[in-house]
Amino acid sequence: MVTRANPPGWYPLLLATASIGIANSVVFTLLSDLQDKYGFSDAGLGLIAGTGFLVSFVGLILIAPFADRGHAKTLMLGGLGLAVLGSVLFASSSSLLTLVIARGVVGLSNSLFAPASKAIVITMSDGNVAERLGRVSGVELAGFVTGPVIGGLLVGPFGVRVPFLVCGAFALAGAVMLWSRHLPDPPIGERHRVAFDLLRLPAVRSGVLMAMALFLPVGFYDATLDRFLTDLGASNQLISMAFLMFGVPFALLASRGGRLADRHGPLKVALLATMCVAPLTAFYGWLTVPAIFVALGLLEGCLQAMGIPAASAMIALGAPEGRAGGAQGLSGAGSMLLGASTAYAAGPLYKHLGPRWMFGIAGAGVMLFALLAASQRERSTAPAIS
Repeated sequence: MVTRANPPGWYPLLLATASIGIANSVVFTLLSDLQDKYGFSDAGLGLIAGTGFLVSFVGLILIAPFADRGHAKTLMLGGLGLAVLGSVLFASSSSLLTLVIARGVVGLSNSLFAPASKAIVITMSDGNVAERLGRVSGVELAGFVTGPVIGGLLVGPFGVRVPFLVCGAFALAGAVMLWSRHLPDPPIGERHRVAFDLLRLPAVRSGVLMAMALFLPVGFYDATLDRFLTDLGASNQLISMAFLMFGVPFALLASRGGRLADRHGPLKVALLATMCVAPLTAFYGWLTVPAIFVALGLLEGCLQAMGIPAASAMIALGAPEGRAGGAQGLSGAGSMLLGASTAYAAGPLYKHLGPRWMFGIAGAGVMLFALLAASQRERSTAPAIS
C-alpha cells in the first residue's frame, strides 16, 4: 500500500503529541522520590496516579465530543496549555494534596488533546487509518517514555522540581509550534452529544474493550512500578531505562503494527497482541532482577506496537462519519476509568498481597477484556448509527 504524502501540519502535530506525552509522564519516575520527600503512604502513590486517570475520564466523556463540532485544534491547544499549568503546579507542590491537584490538571490536558488529535489524523488518512494512528501512537508513547527519562536524569543533580519545569517547557514549545499551523477539520456529525450512544455499535464496543485490555496494566505500572523497581534495588537511571526500553520499540514499530492491522484486520492483530501481553504482565511479579524487567519491557513494547494501533483502528472503522472525536474519546474514557481503578487499587494490593498477586491480577484482567472484545466479532457487522 502506498502512503500518500504527509499533509501540512503533520509534523507539528507529531511534535506537539510528543511534548504533551513528556509533560504527562515525568511524574512516574519521580513518585518514590516524592514519597520519600513528603512522607506519604503507598496509598498516596495510587492516589496521585489514579486521579490523573479519573480526571481524564471526565474530560474524555464531556469535552472530547467537541472535536466533532469544529473545535479540534482549540482542544489541542487547550490541552497543551493545561500541561504547562500542571507542570508548574507539580514544581510548586509541597504536599500530597497539591500533588494530586497537579496530577488532575495534567490528566485533563491529555483528555483534551488526544481525541482531537486522533480525529484530525483520521481525517488525514485515506485507506491507511491504522498506519497513521500507529505513527501518532508511536510518537505519543515516545514522548511518554521520554518524560521519565528526563526525570531520572535531572532529579539527582537538581531535585524533584526542575524535571517538572523542563517537561512543562516541552509542552509550551508544542503549543507555540501548533498555534500558527493549519490543520484539516474533522467532518462535523449530525449529532452533538456525549458519545455513550456509540456503545450500541458492536464494532465500537469491541474496539473500546480491546483498548481497555491493552491499557489495563498501565494503572498498575504508573502507581507501583517505580516503587517495585526501587525495592528491587534499581536506581533512578535504571528505572528510566525501563520506561525507555518499553517506548523505543513502540515508537519505531507502531506504524508497522498499523500496517499489519490494515492488511490482516485490526481485530486479529489486536487479539494476538493481547494474548501475549497477558502472561507477560503476570510474569513481572516473579522477577527479582531489575535488569530482566528492562529486557522484558522491550518485548512488551513490540507487542503493544501491534495492539494499540489495531485497537484504535477498530474504533475508527466502527464509528459513523462525523463521530471520530467522540469515539476516540469514548475509548480513552474507558481506558482512563479502568486506569484510575487499577491505580487506586495498586498501592494497597502491592502492600498487602505483594507484586506476584498484583501483576497476576493485571495479567488476568488483560485476558478477560480481550476475550470480551473478541466476543463482539459476530455482531460487528451491525449498521452504523446515522
